Amino acid sequence: TVGDWKRKRSELEKWCSDRPSIAGMKDRKTMKKCEYEKVSEALFLWFTQQRDKGMPLTGPILQEKALNFQKEFNEGKPDFTASVGWLDCWKKRYGLRQLSICGKKLSAQQEGFLKFKANFHCLIENEGLSCEQIYNCDERGLNYKMLPSKTLASWAEASAPGYKGSKERVTILACSNATGNHKLRLTFIGKAKNPRAFKNIYLVLYQFCTRIGGIHGWIQQFSEADFSMNFFLQSINLPRKAILVIDNMPSHPYEDELLSGDIRVIFLPPNITSLCQPMDHGVLEALKKKYCRKLLTTLTEVIDDGNGMLDKLRTVNIKDVIYWVAQSWDEIEPQTLARSWRKLLPKDENTQEMVQENCDNLLALLQQIPGCEKVNDDDIQEWME
Repeated sequence: TVGDWKRKRSELEKWCSDRPSIAGMKDRKTMKKCEYEKVSEALFLWFTQQRDKGMPLTGPILQEKALNFQKEFNEGKPDFTASVGWLDCWKKRYGLRQLSICGKKLSAQQEGFLKFKANFHCLIENEGLSCEQIYNCDERGLNYKMLPSKTLASWAEASAPGYKGSKERVTILACSNATGNHKLRLTFIGKAKNPRAFKNIYLVLYQFCTRIGGIHGWIQQFSEADFSMNFFLQSINLPRKAILVIDNMPSHPYEDELLSGDIRVIFLPPNITSLCQPMDHGVLEALKKKYCRKLLTTLTEVIDDGNGMLDKLRTVNIKDVIYWVAQSWDEIEPQTLARSWRKLLPKDENTQEMVQENCDNLLALLQQIPGCEKVNDDDIQEWME
């Protein structure tokens, strides 16, 4: 075998260099071509062009396009059907995989983002602002009892009956500056107007979630941010001047309602938040992952004691969630917060590149839950969404 490799080295190298994709080469064992080589290569080229445009493609779409190419090239047997088996082999040959569509990046307007970024840089330069004086805040929903919906099952089980998924949900609002050295208290938005259990809890700023209360909550959050920013800027000998960048949701108050001297709000233009909203670039996801670690740690401790996991999950209340979320926010590193501003701030304002936050502990912890032994990073990403 080694002798064949040596004698055919130039042939092997040429064959590898001629491949349209190297993703599937690690599973190839021969240089044998498929029966419908032109159809396969044309289909992969068309697939690449459509994915560059962001077009979602499924198996039936690819099968129909393969049939069209076969009729055009008149290649192979006329009874070609582009079966599911042929499609599976084609996907393995080119190293393709299936992913869940997530986010709204393709709806974003790149031109609007570039224009806003240029204006934002001019504003920072004209106002003489440093990274300590630039803030961003954003809210995110949290299904605080939701567990993964996948499980392992034996071949003897025809189906995998499950439990009714918990729909209990709260909203958390996080705010920090661009250096990550000033994190404001989280705003926790629930359903109760004046929960008595929170009377002596000051870890978060609590609000209730009616429409009027939501606007009032933003104003109260800005008032607390104004006080906290003023105290922080005085402590580092900076003038009382700052800007708070937020998205342009209709439920947010007007700019004149969020103004206090030289501390003011800037709204992001429509359809660019997915490109440059700092809190959306890993911060809130890291916060949710840290919260999930605390929830899973509690459940695995119950399992180790021989008690029921679901019984423990039912006893989790809002007070527990507040403590876990507040602890998770405290554990967010300044580097994570600073790294989220890379898309928006000038290069000379950015901190050095940092390694992505390690979430391997979350994967190892989740694999201890019965039925989740073989979950992977993709499953965790789907869970977070």
